[in-house]
Amino acid sequence: MLFVLFFLSAPAAAIEPRDTLQQIETRLQKSPRMLGRFTQKKTLPQLPRPLLSSGVVALSKERGVSWRVVQPLQSHLIMSEEGAGDDALARQIANPLLQIFRGDFTRLEELFEVQAQLREESWSVTLTPRSEVLAGFIASIEVSGNKSIESIHLAEANEAITEMQLIGLQPVSETDPEFTAEFSEQ
Repeated sequence: MLFVLFFLSAPAAAIEPRDTLQQIETRLQKSPRMLGRFTQKKTLPQLPRPLLSSGVVALSKERGVSWRVVQPLQSHLIMSEEGAGDDALARQIANPLLQIFRGDFTRLEELFEVQAQLREESWSVTLTPRSEVLAGFIASIEVSGNKSIESIHLAEANEAITEMQLIGLQPVSETDPEFTAEFSEQ
């Protein structure tokens, strides 16, 4: 009887990690262009309060990720296959973040130890760097969601924590004015 209770209380059937990742990728709503909002909380060990920001995120299969901070100060970063500007951390995590935003978790297995959990209404993926170079910037990345990515928790090697919530991420057309504005060179 105890064996039956243990078996019934165990998490969903044991699934190979790669199978779990593929099921998560299948569940994700994918579109060549998506637009939404975000809130971000960055906790730095040397500051007494976290830094809060919000803005617009645009995902493009062709162009990468546009991350536009609107509040409290305006800034704009476009991450693409070619890189992510002058920031060392952004350059190191640009490709992994692009793969995360695209929902291509299986492509991250070379760079990260990947642990995935799939539940009926949600999923989560934890990424831990395999190389010392990457571990010099990132301690871990936790991603969760359902039909789209809803949150990303980035623990940096310097003990800073960035928590991102993606809100209302929806497919858009190539001609959507707000989407095209996110990738303009303004």
